[in-house]
This record gives sequence, structure tokens and C-alpha cells, in this order.
Amino acid sequence: MEYRSTIDRLVGSSGVAMTAIPQDRTGIGIVKVNGQQWSAATDDPVEIAPGTKVWVTARDRVTLIVVADQG
Repeated sequence: MEYRSTIDRLVGSSGVAMTAIPQDRTGIGIVKVNGQQWSAATDDPVEIAPGTKVWVTARDRVTLIVVADQG
């Protein structure tokens, strides 16, 4: 059985931006995923606003990489 850390299991999950997340990984914001708050960054070319639904696409150490939900 392959071990996956808690943060690895969050990839593919949805969440909500609690703070603004600056564009192009120029800063860090906060997201809430599965009831827990995490540091987050985005590769999106525009800032993600607080309250926006996001999807976790990857992680960079203990920072989640997210994209804004397009739906």
C-alpha cells in the first residue's frame, strides 16, 4: 500500500479562498479545504478573490497550488 500524506490527498479536492491569492505565484493566500485552512498559491494570471471556489491541482511542500473554479 502506497503512503500518501494528508496534504497529498488534498490534490483534486475543492475548497474556498479565504483570502486573496495573488496571481502567478507572486504571493501566498489562505484556502479552506476539507474543513482545514492551508497556505495556497496559484499559477493563474489573475488574482483569485476571497470566497471563490478553488480546486487543488498540486502542492509545493506545504503550500497548495490551486486554480479558480470555472463552473
